[in-house]
Amino acid sequence: MNPFFPEQFALFCKKNIKITTTNSQYQSLPICIIDCVYSLRTKYNSVTVPIVHRYAAKYLESDIRNPDDTISTFIDHLNTIGLRRFADEIVCNHQVLGGKAKIPKEQVCLTVATYLKCLNIETLEDFRNYSYPELLEIVLGGVKGLGDAGVNYLFMLAGDENRCKPDVHIHKSIKDACGCDVSNSECQQIYTEAVSILRAY
Repeated sequence: MNPFFPEQFALFCKKNIKITTTNSQYQSLPICIIDCVYSLRTKYNSVTVPIVHRYAAKYLESDIRNPDDTISTFIDHLNTIGLRRFADEIVCNHQVLGGKAKIPKEQVCLTVATYLKCLNIETLEDFRNYSYPELLEIVLGGVKGLGDAGVNYLFMLAGDENRCKPDVHIHKSIKDACGCDVSNSECQQIYTEAVSILRAY
């Protein structure tokens, strides 16, 4: 990676993007999982946001910031209604992930939740304060369909300010700024260094 890319990208962002600071709006780890999984390979505002609100309407008294949902209750919701009905009636979405594997997104959500429960993670606070974040990243990386973008985005939604979601939009913005595409790990490095540069302006 060209060592000047972070500076180039920071300048590109300063010139072309209206940057505002915001805190994560979610207080529920299951809501973070739903936002993460249902944002992959789709349009965020027209598809993901309504799904988050439909889930909250059913289980969180329509409050997407409700902190009462835990991983155990999320798994109970999914198992009680069944994955098919969850897709049909709650999120009203039948998208799949994983390329040829074609794993339904509701299955990806359940797998993520099940893996987190195995690590005794129930809440956002548990996720943020987990003693072995490297292990957590490896475990989540083993979820078929989630990929690097999904893992990093889940950490972002949980409050990690040092990550980016290396999706097609991120790759395109770096290519526009620097003249070439880079790997997912280089995306992460460029974003992290560019944020430091922008904070210093």
